Amino acid sequence: MTVDNTPTIDQFRPVVLRVLNDGRERAIREVRELVANHMRLSDEVRAEKIASGEFRYMNRINWACSALATAGLLERPRRGHYRITEDGRAVDGRNLASYSEKDMLEWPVWVAYQEEIAARKEDRVPADSARAEEETNPVEVMASAESTFNAQTETALRRRLQEASPEFFEKAVIDLLWAMGYGGTHGEKQYVGRSGDGGIDGIIRQDALGLTNVYIQAKRYADHNKVGDPEIRNFIGALDSRGANLGVFITTSSFQPSAVRTAAGYRHGKIVLIDGVKLTTLMLAYGVAVHKTHEFTLYEIDDDFFDEEHA
Repeated sequence: MTVDNTPTIDQFRPVVLRVLNDGRERAIREVRELVANHMRLSDEVRAEKIASGEFRYMNRINWACSALATAGLLERPRRGHYRITEDGRAVDGRNLASYSEKDMLEWPVWVAYQEEIAARKEDRVPADSARAEEETNPVEVMASAESTFNAQTETALRRRLQEASPEFFEKAVIDLLWAMGYGGTHGEKQYVGRSGDGGIDGIIRQDALGLTNVYIQAKRYADHNKVGDPEIRNFIGALDSRGANLGVFITTSSFQPSAVRTAAGYRHGKIVLIDGVKLTTLMLAYGVAVHKTHEFTLYEIDDDFFDEEHA
C-alpha cells in the first residue's frame, strides 16, 4: 500500500501565501522549499513519490500555486515564478489551516473558472456518463477523471492566452491552423500581424502556388469584450480587398449574436468563427501549447489463454 503522509493541497495553499507574503517574486522551486521548511516536513514525507516518480509534496505545492494564481491570489510575473497579490495577502491575514476549492468560490474569477470547466465537461460527456464518479466501473471513472483534467487544462490555457501579448496570440492561432493540416503538403504560413496589412494577422497558403489562401484574424479579448458586428465587417472588407473567400476569425472570448449573423451572411465565401472555448479544445486535440503528461494502461484477463481446448 502506498504511504501518504503528505499534507493535502488544501493545507498547502495557506502556507504558500504565508511564505510569499513579503511580496517578493520567487521561482516555484524556491516556493516549494520555503513551504516544506515552514511546515517542517520530515525527510520521510519529502521522499514520498507519486506514480510518475515526482515527489508528492512538490506536486501538491505546484497544484496549490496554480489554483491560487487562477483565483487571483497569486500572479505569474514570468514563467515559473509567483508573487502574492493584495487578495492573497487578505487571505493570508486570516491565518487559515486549510483553504479549499470550495472556499475559493469567494473570488469571482475562480467561480468563472469552475463554471467554464463544468460547461466544457457537459459538452463532451454524455448525460448518462455525467455521474461516472459514482459508478463502480473503473473505466467510466477514469474517463470522467480524464475529461475533468483536460477541461481544467483547456480553461487554464484560455486564461494564459488572454494574458499573453497580442503578437504571441496571433502566432499561436496560426500554429494551430497549421497543425490542423490547413497548409497541406506544400503550403506555407505567414505571420502578418501589425505590419499594416489591413486587418489580416496571418495567411496560410494551402498550395505551393498560393492559389488557395486562408486569411486569419485573431483578437485576444477579455471575457467581457465580445467580438461584435463591426469587427466582422472589417474582416470582410479585408477579405474582399484581396479577392479572398476563406477566412477564420479567432478570439479568446466569444462572439455577439450580431457578429455570428454577419459572418453567416457573407456571400463571397466562408468565414469560420472560433471562440475561446473551441480554440483551446482544438489546441488540446492537435497538441498545440500542451504536451501529454500521463498515460494509464488497463489490463483484463485474456480468456483465450484459459481455453483448454486450444491449449
